[in-house]
Amino acid sequence: MSFIKTFQVLLVDQSDRFVFKPLLYELLSGEVDDWEIAPSFTDLLRNTSVQFVKDRVKLLRPLDHLNRIEMREPGRSRSGGLVQLESGIIIEYDWLVLALGAEAKLDVVPGSAEYAFPFSTLEDARKVNSKLRMLERERFGKDSPPIRVAIVGCGYSGVELAATISERLEHRGIIQAISVETAICPNAPPGNREAAFRVLQSRKTQLFLGYFVSCIKEVSASENSVVMTRIGEEISTDAKNHQNKFILELQPAQRGLESQILEADIVLWTVGSKPLIPHLDPFDQSNIFSLNARGQAETDETLRVRGHPRIFAIGDSAALRDSSGKLLPATAQVAFQQADFAGWNLWAAINDRPLLPFRFQNLGEMMTLGRNDAAISPSFIEGLTLEGPVGHAGRKIAYLLRLPTDEHRVKVGISWLTKSVVDSVTSLQSTMTKVISGS
Repeated sequence: MSFIKTFQVLLVDQSDRFVFKPLLYELLSGEVDDWEIAPSFTDLLRNTSVQFVKDRVKLLRPLDHLNRIEMREPGRSRSGGLVQLESGIIIEYDWLVLALGAEAKLDVVPGSAEYAFPFSTLEDARKVNSKLRMLERERFGKDSPPIRVAIVGCGYSGVELAATISERLEHRGIIQAISVETAICPNAPPGNREAAFRVLQSRKTQLFLGYFVSCIKEVSASENSVVMTRIGEEISTDAKNHQNKFILELQPAQRGLESQILEADIVLWTVGSKPLIPHLDPFDQSNIFSLNARGQAETDETLRVRGHPRIFAIGDSAALRDSSGKLLPATAQVAFQQADFAGWNLWAAINDRPLLPFRFQNLGEMMTLGRNDAAISPSFIEGLTLEGPVGHAGRKIAYLLRLPTDEHRVKVGISWLTKSVVDSVTSLQSTMTKVISGS
């Protein structure tokens, strides 16, 4: 007779909230509230046996690099290792899962760390939203100068930000998106890329493709300067209305282009990231992880860290290659699927069952392009792209189903449905008012 072993799960995170990052853009457009995409761990884990500790990992000392047979001998410790938290707490674990995500890599060019806003956490989204609100208050009125937003990077994150903010600011803003590539979203399906390009063009987003940012400087309030952009437009820096201006120096990454200088009220940085793998015990060199150039832990096909059979890594923490040897992208879709496999393999390892090799299934790609606009390219129907309101509804439903816990999904679903009804009624009333006044 075989017995299923029970275990205690301890979750450690530096934040007290779970953040569903694919929907952070909707915070800027006002489509969602904080609690919908960033519920507290306390609420999510209320009816579970999982213990939550709000803290940051300071040091990791794995002990599973020892011979596994030796670990089972009498007198040998069966502990997988130790985790030291910044609060001083030391946790002894049997099995460990690294799912630490990544943080923006801002120390790329002079001025980027000081003046650019990243956009990868709830705190980042709140800061960007607060800055935009401040600029909107300052520039209220027909005679006010436009709000200039510079977005560095035209991958998915940069394009989604450009589409969201350009719709929010409308004629009050000028969006300038910069990329070293000659096309936006170069790795996206053609349908998504083309839909995004049409949206950005319709909202008059300025694209500086084939350029890299060499420097970001702050312009003091007392300076009076004139900056020439690529299109030859003169921009005057006024001490009264432009108190926090920034200058971006662009250098060509492609032949035939000339250097550019842009002026911005806010700079958003969406290129580069670094995984948050914790520091290892420096006094024990035998437990060192095998890390790739990006700082991700190399794993085998079962998602176990190489050389450490009691440690699993997923998402941004893991460097896993597919059957062709290509490194899997650090996307939410990959992380979602890895989480399921890691959960099963962890249970299997504890109960001496066979582990499953991870196989990524590309289900397609989605991107938001505004309050009622999105693009979806499902992988199972070649050449199909759902755009506009249909794409928007499909994306919201897909992400609703991926939110944590059934209870939270129900609450968010009711909230979104209520908002949709209110928006529809408001739109109908506005239309009726225009018809009546016109008659």
